[in-house]
Amino acid sequence: DIVRGSILPLGDLTKWSADEKAARDLCVLEEPEHLTWYHGHRNWRRRFKMVLGVVHTNYIAYAEQYQPENVWVVRWFNELVCRVYCDRVVKLSDCLQQLPRATVCNVHGVRSEFIAEGRRRAANTREARKFEQKGAYFIGKLLWAKGHKLLIEYLSGEEEESVSGRQRTLVDVFGDGEDRQDVEEKAKEAGLNMRFMGGKDHADPALHGYKVFVNPSRTEVLSTTTAEALAMGKFVVIERHPSNAFFYDFPNALLFSTPEEFRAKLFLALSTKPQPLTPEESRALSWAGATERFLQKVEEASQIVRTPSIRDEYAHLVHRALSGHQGYAGDALKHFVFESG
Repeated sequence: DIVRGSILPLGDLTKWSADEKAARDLCVLEEPEHLTWYHGHRNWRRRFKMVLGVVHTNYIAYAEQYQPENVWVVRWFNELVCRVYCDRVVKLSDCLQQLPRATVCNVHGVRSEFIAEGRRRAANTREARKFEQKGAYFIGKLLWAKGHKLLIEYLSGEEEESVSGRQRTLVDVFGDGEDRQDVEEKAKEAGLNMRFMGGKDHADPALHGYKVFVNPSRTEVLSTTTAEALAMGKFVVIERHPSNAFFYDFPNALLFSTPEEFRAKLFLALSTKPQPLTPEESRALSWAGATERFLQKVEEASQIVRTPSIRDEYAHLVHRALSGHQGYAGDALKHFVFESG
């Protein structure tokens, strides 16, 4: 799908995943609204006893930024396909649109190396001192949608609050992307003390010396980089926003609601030391903890799953009429109506 920069399946994925003669127990559709845009074959819910969809991309936020005239289409289509193909939907956070039969739960975790780094720091005083070597950083793809505009706006306000003898806060930005040149120019025009370090993996030793991670993004459903920074025992300065609700109870999460509060929490983080994570907190951030939460949602869903309703069946007919055609007719519809390759 060239216009949307996406790869979407056109064939019948269900035939590869279950026996024709017997329904399997459970199917998990990652990003069901993305996966089923052009699904025109047998309904997943007819192929499996239960279908659980995990939604973790805020397509509405991206549509609002890049194609605001199509927001209602994206919203309606996401709801349609989730109603048709999912018995239960798990949203990583409540910043996502309303969807049928949905619940909210973070079922994602971080890689074990981040947990190990946090434990190593907590157990080693010398490692903890390395936090003093560097200050604040932000890591993410260099796209305006990822929050760089907000970061520039928030840091620009330091000039009005300047304290005698205090320099502008240094924030290193890691990442590459199509908006990099534009972001760098805007930061330079604002006179900010921002350095652009290029792309690196968050687990790279070059990032170990930082103790403060800032993340002003509002388009994430649940930020993996925030979870990784917390797992390494760092401060995270994040907005009070539904996408960050999972992190509210962590002592190293410093929350802000206004630009002034962002700057105050950033200065507080740079001038104090983060607390070592408890074993329970590390577990909550790990994939083991995420899997436990996921299995709880599977168990809950198994108690309430029902045969597709008349409304669900009608929605399926509507979806097939819109995008499920096969052969030349389907190709023409996808090409000329949906502008897909």
